[in-house]
Amino acid sequence: MEIDEAIKRCKNGDKEAWNMIVQSYSRKVYNLALNFIADRDEAFDITQEVFEKLYFNLTKFKEEHNFTSWLLTLSRNHCIDYWRKNKKHRLHEEIDDRITNEQDSPEDIAVRESESENLRRKLLLIEPEMRIFLIMRDIQGLSYEDIAKTCNVPLGTVKSRINRARLKLASLTLGGKDEKT
Repeated sequence: MEIDEAIKRCKNGDKEAWNMIVQSYSRKVYNLALNFIADRDEAFDITQEVFEKLYFNLTKFKEEHNFTSWLLTLSRNHCIDYWRKNKKHRLHEEIDDRITNEQDSPEDIAVRESESENLRRKLLLIEPEMRIFLIMRDIQGLSYEDIAKTCNVPLGTVKSRINRARLKLASLTLGGKDEKT
C-alpha cells in the first residue's frame, strides 16, 4: 500500500492503514528524537507523542505536500519543544541499539559505543536550533534541499546552520573553548 493510499484510508478510520504508517515511519522519528535527546527512553516517549499528535492532526495533512517532510517537521518541532520544557535532561549515558558485525571483538564494540556516546554528549552542547539541522543532514542523511523544505527555511539558512553546528562540534571534539553559538 502506498503512503498516499494509507493516509486516505487512515483518515477514514482504517486501523490497518494507521499501523502501516506507524511501522513505516516510527524508526525515522525515533532516530531523530534519540539523536536530539540522547536518551532511549525519552526518545521512545517522544516518538509515541509525535504519533499521537500525528493521529489527531492527520486530517490537516494536505495530500499535495510531502508526507515525510510534514512528519519530520512535526517531529522536529516536538523535539525542540520537549528540549525547552525539559532542560534539566542533559548528558545521558544511554546509546542507541547498534547492529554489530559478528566479527567485532568486545573491545571494538566498546570503543564504538564509547565514541557514539561521546558524540551524543557533545551534540547536546550545541544549540537545539542548530543541532536539529546537523542531525537531519549528517545522521539522517537528508539533502540540504529536503531539510529546507522540511523546516521551511531558505537553503542558505540550512547550510549556514549546519556549518556553524559542525564548527561548534569540531571545537568541542578538539577540546576547544565552548563559544556561544
